Amino acid sequence: MNFSVIFSILIITVAIAEKKSYEGYSVYKLTPKTVEDVVILDDIRLKGVGEFWYDQLHVNSEARIMVPKQNRQMFNDLIEQSSMKPEELIQDLQRVIDEQLTPIHRSGASNESFLGMSWNQYYDLNQINNWLDEVVKNYPSIVTPVVMGRSFENRDIRGIIIRYKPRRDGTTPLIGMLEGTLHAREWITPATITWIVKEFLTSNDPEVRALAENIEWHIFPVVNPDGYVYTFTTNRMWRKNRSTQNFVSCAASGVSDDMSNGIDLNRNFDYVWMTAGASNNPCLNTFAGPVAFSEPEARAIANYVIDLNTQGKMIYYFGFHSFLQLIVIPFSHVSGQDVLLANNYADMFEISIKGAEKLEERFGTKYRVGASADIMYPMSGTSFDWVKHTTNIPVSLLIELRDLGQYGFLLPAEQIIPTSLEIMDALLEMDRTTRKLGYYSAEYVSYDNHKVYKLHPQTEEQVELLRKLQDTEGYTFWTLFDYVKVDREVRIMLDANKEKEFLNYMKSAGLEVSKTVEDVQSLINEQLKRPQTLGRSALDYDWTYYPNLEEVEDWMNKTAEKHPDVVTLLDIGRSFEGRPIRGLKIDFKKVTRPVMGVLEGTLHAREWITTVTLTWLANEFLNSKDPNVRFLAENVVWHIFPVTNPDGFVYTFTDDRMWRKNRNPTNFTSCASSNVRDDLSNGVDLNRNFGFLWMTVGASQNPCAQTFAGASAFSEPESRAVANYVLDIQKQGELVYYMAFHSYSQMILVPFSHTSGAAVLEVPNYADLFEIAIRGAEKLTAVHNIPYQVGTSADILYEVSGSGFDWVKGVAKVPIVHLFELRDVGQYGFLLPPEQIIPNNEEVMAGLIEMDRVTRELGYYTPPPSSGFSNKMNALLLIGAVMFALV
Repeated sequence: MNFSVIFSILIITVAIAEKKSYEGYSVYKLTPKTVEDVVILDDIRLKGVGEFWYDQLHVNSEARIMVPKQNRQMFNDLIEQSSMKPEELIQDLQRVIDEQLTPIHRSGASNESFLGMSWNQYYDLNQINNWLDEVVKNYPSIVTPVVMGRSFENRDIRGIIIRYKPRRDGTTPLIGMLEGTLHAREWITPATITWIVKEFLTSNDPEVRALAENIEWHIFPVVNPDGYVYTFTTNRMWRKNRSTQNFVSCAASGVSDDMSNGIDLNRNFDYVWMTAGASNNPCLNTFAGPVAFSEPEARAIANYVIDLNTQGKMIYYFGFHSFLQLIVIPFSHVSGQDVLLANNYADMFEISIKGAEKLEERFGTKYRVGASADIMYPMSGTSFDWVKHTTNIPVSLLIELRDLGQYGFLLPAEQIIPTSLEIMDALLEMDRTTRKLGYYSAEYVSYDNHKVYKLHPQTEEQVELLRKLQDTEGYTFWTLFDYVKVDREVRIMLDANKEKEFLNYMKSAGLEVSKTVEDVQSLINEQLKRPQTLGRSALDYDWTYYPNLEEVEDWMNKTAEKHPDVVTLLDIGRSFEGRPIRGLKIDFKKVTRPVMGVLEGTLHAREWITTVTLTWLANEFLNSKDPNVRFLAENVVWHIFPVTNPDGFVYTFTDDRMWRKNRNPTNFTSCASSNVRDDLSNGVDLNRNFGFLWMTVGASQNPCAQTFAGASAFSEPESRAVANYVLDIQKQGELVYYMAFHSYSQMILVPFSHTSGAAVLEVPNYADLFEIAIRGAEKLTAVHNIPYQVGTSADILYEVSGSGFDWVKGVAKVPIVHLFELRDVGQYGFLLPPEQIIPNNEEVMAGLIEMDRVTRELGYYTPPPSSGFSNKMNALLLIGAVMFALV
């Protein structure tokens, strides 16, 4: 063997064997104000006077320097030649390092532990890996061990997969990945990541549970195992991996030769490699390697991510680093307007800023948000930038944890739990925002270039021809096919590539058709638009757009806070996927046995206009000055449920805007024979699931049908929750009203939906219900000239059984029960443009006011005297009593 090679190996071996002490080292913070200052700092580095915590030196950018005791005078002499004023942050660096390795003792609830780990100290690689083994052993059905690859020194790069929902054929899992300790000395990152693992497995917080269970998490606390081990055995401040391939003398750089034994893994990825913020000098901390992906650790991460992205839909990639308290957005080599190189930069910024705001609430810790070049420094070849560029996943971020430099990489152990708590707060808020923005979708169904046509079959033969069309791929009936009849309008949605075939088929059948929607997805996009100022206050909602479930619930929470004496939040049960079914009770008078009414919306998920109608009505009841609205609001205790099918409603935002049912997968089956996606069997039509004449007419036993009524009456938790609530509040007072809201068709329906003609008299007060509805429809039409029909469903729409409002009338015996089919008559159907929300709501309110007036006129309830009337009467009685006494 060549003598020089042997000598080099000996040097390396000695360097590795001798643990570096930082006894007597001070850490200084200083900011260069001029180019000359930067030159002086560079001179300090080249002369070996001090070691820098980061290599990039820029005007007005803080630097932190470790200075040995023996170099302090030389350091001071050089600094005196500059305009900089150093601040000593740490007097004895080794003491701080020793404290990091000493477990702290807490008392009470803050002393968190789980299995063999407590977050009161930092753990070495073997301890972390042993703990991961414990986790796998204790949670074998949820946690799977995984080895991503091997390091330069042949160590396993170990992690775990947390998978609550087993993968099933035909499904696409949502995937997130956490990457820690790419830089070896950043010990807070594996501590935080292991805390997150603990929370995902043990927390009872419903939001943590949802984040843990709805995402398949791939978690790697230490992806640079060689470097991390080296920080415990040899050099606490080591950053890179431990590759010896580029070993050189570092005398010219003012550092020990051992510094060249390693690559900065966060500069080694093959995206704009060596473009900015990276070095080709092996003696620097930012040495990017001889070529992109030269290092086995970087290659292992990249290969794992590429494979993972083929297994499902990656939503999240979080790279954890320290320090500076930042949430960094791709791409790190650009700044200013160029940040828009990341195609969804604005969304990632919103997600990050919401997370930072939430994080600050707990301890006041402030995190800045932006691209690295804007808020830190330009860099290239980073892992999270590469992930974003290569996979284009929605959210790829780098999180720089505590602190701002007081301790830097040597964050005291007592800050592990506070750091972890606030980061979990941020992750939950970031996830909430990600879902709001519509990214939380395994396979979003696009309706690009889908057309909608309307037609009227005139003969039974034409109806039969339409039946054959229903069984052909590419056609979706907006009019539920079970109700296609002679001389009834039918609306059919079709792929653009089916248009010519469809028109020829209609012509051969002698059917005239007209196009009502040119591009379905464009209507959906209009419904999904948000105003630019959205996001500050839920009470600012102005009914000019369609809110998602979290926005609706936020509005309800804020409304209850604003009207604590009148509004009570209601929670009547849980959906199949565990979401609360929430509402508002509006009670102005607090009488013992009040007159009550229930307003129910969004039993069918895609009928978004019903949600915003009920929130509008609630808002008007609370705030309107109109005396007619005030009378209706104050003389009835209203129980208002804007969304009774929360799972389906969420699914319309995240996956399929046209989804109707709930999201119960119990009856999942192949839908090939029905010529629809198998996913359609993952749900039950809640408005066919109530236990009144269940499965008699207008319902299906086929899970692939839109009208699938479930395996049995009341099989679904949502329908049971509504029914149980109705029966419960009947004990509390006089339940006069139950109004269900659906769309579309512009109708007010009267129970029972399976009856027509003379059979409508099965309803004992049908004549009254009809009169109330017809008078309401007249007032409604007078507002914006929108005509509404009145009658039973079987007479004016189609036959139905098992519906909610029919059950309320037929079983609960509530006197005044109606179902509103809101705007329009099919031009937009379920995709009513946002500009029609307020006009729709105004006319509905007018209809309800008139229906209430007629209801009272017919003697169904007598409102108690108003508080003003009672006060006047009391005053008159008091005056009379005084006068009588005087006499």
